[in-house]
Amino acid sequence: MLIKEPLLYRTSSTLKLLSVLLIILLSLLFTLIISIVLGFLLYGGDMMDYLSESLSFSDPALLPMLKYLQIVNTLGLFVFPPLIFAYLVSRKPWQYLRLHRNPALVSTLTGIAVIVVILPFLHWVVDINKMMSLPEWMSGVEDWMKHSEEQARELTDLFLGTGSISGLMVNMLMIAILPAIGEELLFRAVLLRLFRELTKNVHLAVIISAILFSALHLQFYGFLPRLILGLFLGYLFVWTRSIWVPILVHFFNNGIAVLAAWMYARGSIKTDASSFGEVGQTSVIIASLVMVITMTAVIWYSEAKKKGSTLD
Repeated sequence: MLIKEPLLYRTSSTLKLLSVLLIILLSLLFTLIISIVLGFLLYGGDMMDYLSESLSFSDPALLPMLKYLQIVNTLGLFVFPPLIFAYLVSRKPWQYLRLHRNPALVSTLTGIAVIVVILPFLHWVVDINKMMSLPEWMSGVEDWMKHSEEQARELTDLFLGTGSISGLMVNMLMIAILPAIGEELLFRAVLLRLFRELTKNVHLAVIISAILFSALHLQFYGFLPRLILGLFLGYLFVWTRSIWVPILVHFFNNGIAVLAAWMYARGSIKTDASSFGEVGQTSVIIASLVMVITMTAVIWYSEAKKKGSTLD
């Protein structure tokens, strides 16, 4: 019995990349329509205020609707497109996305440890990022970037400012679970692979996918630290040959921030999530970077002894 080839099975890498972009646009459009229709049924006038941009993100009464929209947007932008694309391009979509390969325990735990020890260095990078400014003739763009950053910060503070168990569970789903799965499937399992096919250079593919990963978050003054995280997650995918390793590390990175914000809202800790690991001593920042390099080398060495490649 002949097995019918997927629609994009024999197409070029360029056409596959364009197809991914088209799938993302269609998925966003479909989920947007569905979310608006259901939103009117669930939230009525609040949905109309949202569409007319007359609401304030600082209003706690709008929190359930905003979380609902955020979850639907994540599904439409990150989760659905790579799954749809994999079924269109491969006879074995689960294997194409590298979901069939179990995560290596040592590499996963070491990757999680990196997320902890890198915090002092990342905070230093954040400060460097904040000092960057655009030329005078691009002042309008910079003002728009600052406004977008402030709006994103207000929305994040609203999402994380909950001390209830139910709020914690929803935030874990919205901020940790869905983004970890969706973003890793899209940026690493799909885009990194396609850029590898196009450029014939795995390092360039990791860099391009990391740049897109950081840029798409539209938080411009956090671009550099998120770029570093994207590079690390990209190499984790390449070295371990399993998408589950970057997914688990990504989940830990987001999940620990959600948990810390929840504990801060309850008064259990005195340091807010955004200040965790922030130090001013140069020696600690250097030690952080050295530990990250060492741990990354451990992951590379432990995986280098294994045969095969994620991108084959």
